[in-house]
Amino acid sequence: MCGLMLLASCGERPLPDPPPKSVPTQQDLIAFHRERAILLDSMMTAHTVEWPGVTTTGTGIRLALVERSEGREPVSALPEGSILELHHRFTLLDGRTITSWQQHGPLAFKLGATDLPAGFHEIIGQAVLGDSLRALLPPARAWGMSGLPPDIPQEAIIAVEMRIDQYRRPA
Repeated sequence: MCGLMLLASCGERPLPDPPPKSVPTQQDLIAFHRERAILLDSMMTAHTVEWPGVTTTGTGIRLALVERSEGREPVSALPEGSILELHHRFTLLDGRTITSWQQHGPLAFKLGATDLPAGFHEIIGQAVLGDSLRALLPPARAWGMSGLPPDIPQEAIIAVEMRIDQYRRPA
């Protein structure tokens, strides 16, 4: 009688181990990135499902207007180099605050020159002066694969809440 422990003694040979992969194939990388993109999209959708009027940009940013400022100038119409004042709160999805205007004061944002990631420029460019908005920035539009240690982990989705105004020097 051949049992599981006696397979080799019954004339059957064990299957050879598959050859080790030293480098992932192109198909492996494509599958990995596809799965990662689906996971990120699902996480962002779950966090924004109750946001009224949420839209998704072509780059994957989820954006919702909280309050529209009527009769004011679109940020996109301002000359490059204009300085904006952002009353902001940037957090991670777990609720940890990265920065906020209550902690650090309003953020000065120079159009076309600020070193914030591209996603911030994208959402601010869609606003009107005085608008309040909230958004989720996927890692590719925020601090990317590397994050900004120790405050921003790798591949972090960034939650943004902000009001956008033109900078005015204090009197």
